[in-house]
Amino acid sequence: MNLSVIIQLVVLALIVISGPVVIGLLALRKGNL
Repeated sequence: MNLSVIIQLVVLALIVISGPVVIGLLALRKGNL
């Protein structure tokens, strides 16, 4: 596999993983306020 392909897969994985985490943090902040 090319290095660029691996980098793209890692970026996509980080986006998919960080998506729900960011939404959860925003929900917690709204809940606390």
